[in-house]
Amino acid sequence: MNTLFSSEAPDPVLETVAQRIEELAGPDVVATFGHAIRQSIDEVLDGPRTGRWGFEQLEKTEKTYVGTKLEIVLRTALELDPGPSLDLEIDGNPVDVKWAMNSTWQIPIEAIGEVCLCVGGRRDLSRFQVGVVRCDEVYLNRGSNRDQKRTLSKEGRAAMRMLVGDAEIPSNFVADMDEEIRGSVMAEPTIQRRVTRLFKELPYVPIPRGAIATIARTTGDPMRRLRADAGIDDPLEGMRILSAKYGNKLVVALGHEPLQRDEFVSVPQADIDSLSHAARTSLPVTVRERFGLY
Repeated sequence: MNTLFSSEAPDPVLETVAQRIEELAGPDVVATFGHAIRQSIDEVLDGPRTGRWGFEQLEKTEKTYVGTKLEIVLRTALELDPGPSLDLEIDGNPVDVKWAMNSTWQIPIEAIGEVCLCVGGRRDLSRFQVGVVRCDEVYLNRGSNRDQKRTLSKEGRAAMRMLVGDAEIPSNFVADMDEEIRGSVMAEPTIQRRVTRLFKELPYVPIPRGAIATIARTTGDPMRRLRADAGIDDPLEGMRILSAKYGNKLVVALGHEPLQRDEFVSVPQADIDSLSHAARTSLPVTVRERFGLY
């Protein structure tokens, strides 16, 4: 349990809600919330349609919608139903979900006095924190915005029961790419050329499926661009694309770590051809047949 902030006055309902969220989040609370944030941002970015990869590329209204998307994603991840009055109901207790990219949570009138699950970004959205707090009047700053929403005071933050004190938000592969490489890849005029350029620029680098869809800028089947096509003369320009499902044994034989699910890696065909006889014969027959290692 993280204790970046602590509550002086016990609140049985608050503690019940916090414990239940921790239970529903599973053995790795940090991973559950981190992946929910990453998924929410990426779904609003909609990379396969827009080619976008960074939060800063969102329009103002889209940035606001990230909070709504996060509420939906978290509800699914925690297997909770919407509440009759607030976003969630946890063991009979209404709970509002609040998101803020800079951890400056805006509390609406209907949530005053209620328990709020606060998820906030830190350090330009490279990190995040999560906590639950009862948003009593004494924990809110006096001023309000045009929507009559108020922010948590220093005392309110101190009363927060932390679920995640400070953790890294899972990265977006395309956002983390070298800027020059990303620019050259995205500048290619066709889906096939963008995908080919991506894998040629980053051999032996595991690339997740979502990143390939963003680079391809298609909601169709970008994975078919990874396969040799009888009607095209070597579309992958001397590279073979290996997946976790079919290529991990070959990846390991080539001296690299196995891929995770939904990851792909490019390997020069020449490297595969140069495998020693001992390395080839150690591979299953199905792998040797798939990659022509007779």
